[in-house]
Amino acid sequence: MTPDADQILMRRFQDGDESAFEVLVHKYQGLVLSLARRYLGSRFAGVEDVAQQVFFRVFRSKMTYQPKAKVKTWLYSITVNACLNEIRRLRAEKNRRVNSFTAVFGDGGEDGPPAFEDARSPKASSDMEEGEVAAQVREAVDQLPEQQRLALVLTRFHGCSYEDVAASMETTIPAVKSLLTRARENLRKRLQHFVTAESERTAPENDSQ
Repeated sequence: MTPDADQILMRRFQDGDESAFEVLVHKYQGLVLSLARRYLGSRFAGVEDVAQQVFFRVFRSKMTYQPKAKVKTWLYSITVNACLNEIRRLRAEKNRRVNSFTAVFGDGGEDGPPAFEDARSPKASSDMEEGEVAAQVREAVDQLPEQQRLALVLTRFHGCSYEDVAASMETTIPAVKSLLTRARENLRKRLQHFVTAESERTAPENDSQ
């Protein structure tokens, strides 16, 4: 198989041409940032730091790249691992904070903080503007389980094939399809009130009135 332009760049980089690495960074930094932002969630503030970690790992691990693989798929895999490590770090930090808070203030119980109205309820969503609805959709995607969110992001927002997604996630094509099915079902449930509200607004009036 004839190597593509990215594979040639990687070969040059492996041979010591650091200018080839700069070309790869310039070409793929937007893609890495986009994937990290969508995978970690739209509210995550450290996307640029994660992207820097990805390219640092690319630089450090250049000799692990196999010429038969797509460079883009290899980058996806490194980005996925970097995001997973960041998620684990954030979880560990959150658990430490929760444990410290509970130790001082208790677990809340019946005297805990009051509950606020869910902004995603049908009543709240009925008067939402388009931008607010889009924000709720992003939030629904953010709340998907990690693997479901990643499969959806790679296919829906990055146009990856099932084969490339499976390679990036180190899994099988049937497993990717299963993740996508569950992701769509979870989104359908979370956003059902939007669908219902839209159907009610666009339903034709009863001609018998």
